[in-house]
Amino acid sequence: MSETNSRIRDIWRSLSWSDRLLPVAIICSIVVGTIISKYCPGSRQAFQGVSVLNVSVPLAIGMVIMIIPPLCRLRWDVLFNISGDQRHNLLKQLCISIILNWIVCPFCMLCLAWVTLFDVKAYMNGIILIGIGRCIAMVLLWNRIAKGNESLCAIIVIMNSILQLLIYAPYKIFFCDIMGRGSTFNEHSVDIDGISGLYSTVAKTVGFFLGIPFASGIFIRGFGVLVFGRERFDSKVMTFISPCGTIGLLYTIIVIFIEKGDSFINTIGVSFRCFIPLIAYFTVTWFGTFIGLRWYLGRGSDYKFTAISCEAAPHCGCEKQLLDSSSLNGKSWKRCCSAKYQDITTQAFTAASNNFELALAVSVALYGSDSSQAVAATYGPLIEIPVLLFLTLVSQYLEKKWLWADPVVLL
Repeated sequence: MSETNSRIRDIWRSLSWSDRLLPVAIICSIVVGTIISKYCPGSRQAFQGVSVLNVSVPLAIGMVIMIIPPLCRLRWDVLFNISGDQRHNLLKQLCISIILNWIVCPFCMLCLAWVTLFDVKAYMNGIILIGIGRCIAMVLLWNRIAKGNESLCAIIVIMNSILQLLIYAPYKIFFCDIMGRGSTFNEHSVDIDGISGLYSTVAKTVGFFLGIPFASGIFIRGFGVLVFGRERFDSKVMTFISPCGTIGLLYTIIVIFIEKGDSFINTIGVSFRCFIPLIAYFTVTWFGTFIGLRWYLGRGSDYKFTAISCEAAPHCGCEKQLLDSSSLNGKSWKRCCSAKYQDITTQAFTAASNNFELALAVSVALYGSDSSQAVAATYGPLIEIPVLLFLTLVSQYLEKKWLWADPVVLL
């Protein structure tokens, strides 16, 4: 019990104050926005002036700012530090990641949203938008706390950032408007002209609200590393940049609930139903990936046992059993020791995490800041942060409880 409490304290201390307080801050932002909407209805007019892509300029600025800090953390240098013997494992891990992140997980969220929110399609589409956006921010933190493969995680995040620029628009149309029966779908046919126009709108929205932060993040990091050095930039400069993302997110949420306050109060029960698919998604995808990959990656003879005796390399404690590899028990131990905890943990957290910032930006741009889709998208970080924080504890527990391949830095 004391060991568990100590581990919880260590994880809590590893979080910044902004990360610790973000769920509470989101709830406070929802309350503040709703109160302002209820008692100061004229405040809604303040965000209906000049707009860009159907989003008021003040709100658009906040939405861009909230996405820039995570992209400033991306370590592009890891792409140039891959040796020849590491490329095979990297390619294998990236293929697994693409299948999980861009095929399995979006369909998983679609199914969960449809089962729980089939009668409120606006909220359902807001949840689906979260499911098709792959995480580029908090996943780096969860992976580090859970002691995953940080280099692999950085490469997956870079890959997902680029893929989101290219395929988020067609994914939105397919999952929300065709599979989710959105505005361009009816019972008998699909409006091709409507889809074509919608694709153009979504592509412009993604290009603006992800493209600008993406380019800004690359420039800021490149310039900062050049001037301050990588270690100083990550440890010092990012402490000033990171809170800007939190401020931008909270500002955006306040504006959304200023616009949506009255109707949110009247439909609060429906709104909270959005919690069900989100909690189920984070839990199912994490455990499914973690357990499934441990079986898949451990079923082969990937483990290379080179020690002559268990005293020569007592890393994970299973060398003695592996010496008897001809027996059924020895083969079972060998399968367990073929699975690499660091890689599996990274895959589990990258699969379970989502880009709620992009989902929020797209929902506001396409449906309006007073839409049910935007309200549903705000619940992404509210649920994701406490659930995945709990899963970091589960991950560390399973690292101690189960057998793994000896820890080796592969990338």
